Amino acid sequence: MDAFDHANIARDADETVDSPVADELVVLWRALDADRRAQDERTARLRAMRLIGGEDGAD
Repeated sequence: MDAFDHANIARDADETVDSPVADELVVLWRALDADRRAQDERTARLRAMRLIGGEDGAD
């Protein structure tokens, strides 16, 4: 037998860390991603309106 305690290795590997901080981080990243998608959509609409209005952006 070596000096390391192997009794708890498998159990420790199976445990998942569920913390309120981790949950909050997931919620934050999802909110940031949704905000980025909304901003991309607004930018696309603005570009389309400029093209329809005759502005080609070559100023």
